[in-house]
Amino acid sequence: MAKTWVLEWDWEILEQLPAGKYMVKLKDTDMVITCYKAGKMKQSHIWIIEWDMVKVEVNQYDMKQGRIIYRYNVATKASQDDIAE
Repeated sequence: MAKTWVLEWDWEILEQLPAGKYMVKLKDTDMVITCYKAGKMKQSHIWIIEWDMVKVEVNQYDMKQGRIIYRYNVATKASQDDIAE
């Protein structure tokens, strides 16, 4: 069952903050919020660095903070584009 009160958007990591938080910017806009990694990402030890593209869940009632739920693998996508050409 999907969460109806949660919005999912694609964001870009601007900087890493103390205590495991990140400053992220909404793709194609100037909206900036703070986020933390979801539990499964912490358990899997997924690293997030500046300029990574991520998918973030944002609660519609508090849109100043969110949770990073997915990190896009840009290197794999680029290599697949090279193979297709």
